[in-house]
Amino acid sequence: MHPDCNTLVKRDIRMDEYHGIVINLSLKNPSIINDLDVIGKRSVILNLLVLYKLRVLPENIDVVIRRLQANMRDGLLWLIPGFYFHFYRDNELIIVFKNKIFRATPDPTTWSEALTYGWSLGISGKQLDFFPCRFSDETY
Repeated sequence: MHPDCNTLVKRDIRMDEYHGIVINLSLKNPSIINDLDVIGKRSVILNLLVLYKLRVLPENIDVVIRRLQANMRDGLLWLIPGFYFHFYRDNELIIVFKNKIFRATPDPTTWSEALTYGWSLGISGKQLDFFPCRFSDETY
């Protein structure tokens, strides 16, 4: 069951699990979220934009990434040129675009290839912040 908008859900964090942020508008079929472990949800812009925080066990991360990637939109009309989502744990950051995956760390100096790729899709630098990228940065 999804928590209410802007609700903080306290759950035990396994240090080997991944957390990820996926935006509803990035998905061709947003109902795919119902099959995933949603541990937080935040709605903004009159509930048109919903950010889901997911939890994925390490043994499932590749399958979940492939399923989400296959369901990603290229963009949304002329408003949003491209999308990405990201997963993180400990000192690992996985940045996923529709046609490319980058592995980095929470250190922004390791993001250059992902940033360059995102910019090539027309995604603004402001949107390519990969936040949160550590459990300690989470706000929902």
